[in-house]
Amino acid sequence: MPPTRELLTFAGCVSAGPLAEGGNRLGGMCVEVWNDERPVQWWELADVVVLVRRPHTADASLVDIVVEAAVKPDDGSHTLPRPARFKLFGGPGASVPYGTCTSVNGLYAERPLPAEIPMTLLGCEPAAPMLAALTDGEDEFLLIGARDRAGRSMTGYSFYWRVEQTRPSVLGGTLIDVVLSNGVDEPPPPAARPAWDEWYEGGRPSTPNTWVKHLAEGRKAWLTFGGEPRFAYKGKKTDRTGGTYHLDGRYVTDVEGLHCAMGEALMGPGGYFGRDWHSFRMYLEGGYGVGLPFTLVWHESEVACEALADVVHDLENGLPYFEEIVDLMRRWGVTVVLE
Repeated sequence: MPPTRELLTFAGCVSAGPLAEGGNRLGGMCVEVWNDERPVQWWELADVVVLVRRPHTADASLVDIVVEAAVKPDDGSHTLPRPARFKLFGGPGASVPYGTCTSVNGLYAERPLPAEIPMTLLGCEPAAPMLAALTDGEDEFLLIGARDRAGRSMTGYSFYWRVEQTRPSVLGGTLIDVVLSNGVDEPPPPAARPAWDEWYEGGRPSTPNTWVKHLAEGRKAWLTFGGEPRFAYKGKKTDRTGGTYHLDGRYVTDVEGLHCAMGEALMGPGGYFGRDWHSFRMYLEGGYGVGLPFTLVWHESEVACEALADVVHDLENGLPYFEEIVDLMRRWGVTVVLE
C-alpha cells in the first residue's frame, strides 16, 4: 500500500537550490530539527511536490512553501523542541542544503505506524531460552546475529518478536521454522545483496579497497559489517596513539566511500571507524583502537573534495562534507596532510 501523501507548509523560508528555483518535483527531502544548541530530529520526506510559493505573512522577505509529500512515520517519540529551528535538505541522499524555515506546519501530526512486514526464521535449532520464549506467548526481545560461512559475526538486528506459529522446517530433520508477524524495521535492500554475499563467502577482507566495486547501498551495508555491535567496542580496545596512517583517496566519491576508506586507513582492510559525521566524531573520542593524537595522510584528496563539494552536513557552517571531516579531525588534534 503506497504511503499517504500529506500537505506540509515550510513557513518563513530562506530557500536555496531547487526549493527556491521554481522546480515542482523535488524527490526526497530531509527536515533537520534543531533545539537551541544542536540537531535533535531528522524527518524523511518522500516524493516532495511543491504546490504553492507565497510571501510569508509576517515578513515579505521570507516565503511560505506548501508541498505535498509522504512523511516517513516515526515511533511516536518526536515532540517539537522549544525553541526549534528547521533546516531543509534534498538532492542525492538528501544532503544538499535547500534552506531554512521557522516552522513546518503539519509535520507533527499523528500518523499510523506502517504495516508490519512478516518474517520467517528458517531452520532453527532452538536452545532452552528460545524454547521458553516460544511457549510463554509473550513478546520477546530478539537479537539476530548474521554470520559468515565460517561462523564469524557480520552484523546484527534487534527487535521484539511476535510469534504467529512454529512448524517443522522446510529444511527437514529436527529443525523448525518460526513464523513472525513482524520483522526488522529496515531489512537490507536488494541492491546491498552483492556486499552481503561477499562478506558471507569470504569474511572480513584481507586486502584494501574491496568495497570500491559496490554502489551506495552496498557501501552502506559494508559499513555495518565487521564483528561485534559497535557499542561493544567502546573501551575494549587499547588505543594506539601517535601513529601515521595513510588514506587511499582514489575512490572516495560519496560519503559512504569516505567512511569505508577512513575505516581501512585507521583499522585495516574492512575496518570501521564511523559511518557518518556523528559516529566518526564519537570514535575520535577514543576507546575504539586508535587514539589521539595521530597523523592522517590523505592521498589524492582532491577526489573527495570534488565529489563531495555539494554535500553539506551543517548548513550554518556551510562547509562541504569533505572539508567538515578534515576540520573536525584538526579540531580534535589530528594532523591531516592532504596530498
